[in-house]
Order: sequence, then structure tokens, then C-alpha cells
Amino acid sequence: MTRACPVAARRGFTLIELLVVIAIIGVLIALLLPAVQSAREAARRAQCTNNLKQLALALQNYHDVNGSFPMGDAYQRRGNNPGGWVRQNFGPWVAMTQFYEQGNIFNSLNTDVMIYYAQNSTTNGFAVSILWCPSDSEVINQRYPGNPGDGWDDSPIPMTYSSYAGNSGVLYYHAARGEVPQSLVGQNQGVFMHVGRPPSMTGGSGACTTCASGKVVSISSIRDGTSNTIIAGDKAYGRVAAELGDPYGPNWWTSGLIGDTTYSALFPPNFFKSVAAGAALPCYFPEQCGDSRNFIQTANSFHPGGCNFAFCDGSVRFIKNTVNSWNPFLVQYNGRGVAYSGVGGNPLPVYGVYQALHTIKGGEVISADQY
Repeated sequence: MTRACPVAARRGFTLIELLVVIAIIGVLIALLLPAVQSAREAARRAQCTNNLKQLALALQNYHDVNGSFPMGDAYQRRGNNPGGWVRQNFGPWVAMTQFYEQGNIFNSLNTDVMIYYAQNSTTNGFAVSILWCPSDSEVINQRYPGNPGDGWDDSPIPMTYSSYAGNSGVLYYHAARGEVPQSLVGQNQGVFMHVGRPPSMTGGSGACTTCASGKVVSISSIRDGTSNTIIAGDKAYGRVAAELGDPYGPNWWTSGLIGDTTYSALFPPNFFKSVAAGAALPCYFPEQCGDSRNFIQTANSFHPGGCNFAFCDGSVRFIKNTVNSWNPFLVQYNGRGVAYSGVGGNPLPVYGVYQALHTIKGGEVISADQY
């Protein structure tokens, strides 16, 4: 009789071996996670680039039909009343909706009244996904429901938001304020000008003799060249730094105000991601001491290292936070209606590459390898 050979007992993993395997898996996950996150951000940045590309092309089409780019903000006559000039606040994104396949939104717009009237509540409440950067996650499907008293007619204003804004130039002049003359507005040198009240308009303070007049920018007026002039860029809705003030009031997608769908190049991109830099701002800046709300009027994004910008020729390029820029601490704001100057009454500092890219006729010579 043949006896069966005993089967050797199988030996399991020891505790040390299991710990080693777990440690190896942890190391692999730690190594792969940044790569996965990087790939996801690359995809988000590519989508952001595509959004800006579509906006840039829509702006080109708008220009072909109208002979100029949209205004940043404007006064417009209402009815036949000689004193019936109202600040419309229509921004570039709502003005050109029919050129990025949003004709229904354009048809809902009532241009006889200000954008903040009940007649435009439908337009204000539209959600426009092309205006949302995927990296700016808080903007997606964000909606302000509106409250009584929001509008100039005390109506609620439902609102959605934008991650992008147009180039209003280097400085902060708001031409729609009656005391700002066109001569100062021209110093902004942006693509989306703020259009002020007509000189003939009368108001509570009498005749407006120094008000800005209507101003739009065409390709023929961009003397620096369309490939050297930024037309729009990232201006994130979400907080770029948790310690900064609450930015959720701005970025209204239908408004042309600086801080909503236009921005300034006074500060370099993502300047306010450094809380210390923002907190160091002196009190002579346009808003308040410290970081205040200057950051909502500055290009910023959640893309690591910089922001996407569309140029007047329709191209989109990524510009790093380290791009050559003037030192904003050498710029002094002397009050509304008074020109900017350098600190201590000195001349303004020389534009850096970043500021030069935001002027339409500054005459600067810029090489592509400078940014």
C-alpha cells in the first residue's frame, strides 16, 4: 500500500512583510498622486485656454460686424428726455453673446434700461459655461438668487459669475464717474474703455464740462500690434488666498465695471496670492489700506505659476507670475479725477513687460521670449 506524501503547510506573510508591502504601496501612491493632479490641472488649463480662445474669436467676429470691440461700461440716452442719460453697465461678455452662440441671451437683453433693472433679470440670471474656468471651481453653477433692493429700481437681481475679464488698461480710471475727464481715461490704454457721460449732459451738479465722451477701440487703433496686446485673461471668482477679503460681490458676468468683467494691469498677475504683499500696500492706493479690494481688479487664477491671457490676434498664451512688471509700490493714486504719479510726486515708473502688453499704443518693443 502506497502512502500519500504529506502536503507541506503553506506559510503566510509575516507581519513585517505585510508592513513592507503596505509601505511600498503608500510610496507608489505618493509618487503617482502629484502626477495625477498635474494631469488633471493640465486638462483644466487646456479647457480654460479653449474658453479664452472662443471668447477671443467671438470678439474678432463682433469687431467684423460692428467695426470695434465692445465698450467696458457706458452711459446711454433713455427715451427722449434730455436729462435721461443712465449708466448702462453693459459689459463686453453680454454685449457679444450672439457671437459665441448665445443668441437667446442677447435677445433677452433690454438695452433701453440699465442692466440692473427688473427687465434684465432673465439676462443676468443666465448661466454661461464658456465663462467658467475649470480650475476656478467655485464659479461653476454659482448663482446669486437676488434680494429686493439690489437693482436701481429696487428689484432683485439674480446673477451668475465669470472667471474671465477684459483688459481695461494699466490704471484704474473709471470714466463713468463724472469728474474723470477723457484725457485721464486715455492713460489707461486698454481695449475695453469705460465710456463716460457726454459733455452736454446735465445733472444735479449742473453742466458736466469735463466728463469723458464715448470711446471704443478698433483694431486700427491698436498700434502696438494685435499679437502684442492682451484683450482678456483669467480673473478668478474664487478666493486666490484665504486671508484676503471676500471677493464674491464682483465678477458679475453682465457688468462691465472694473472688478467684474474688466481688470487692470496695475498689479502683476496673482500678486495677491502673497498675503504679505497685499497687506503691505500703503493707503494711497485706489481702494483702501492693505490688500483691501484691489485684488478683485487684478488678473488672478488657480493655475499654478501664472494666468492664461487671450491676445487681440485671437491667440492664447500662459504668462507666468514672474513676468517682468513695474513695482506697484512706486505708483501713487492721488484721488479721483487726479492723475496717478510716482511716489512723492515723481513720474510714473517705466512700464514693465506685463504693463506694456496691456497698452494699445504705448510704443513698447516686446519680444515673445520676454514672457
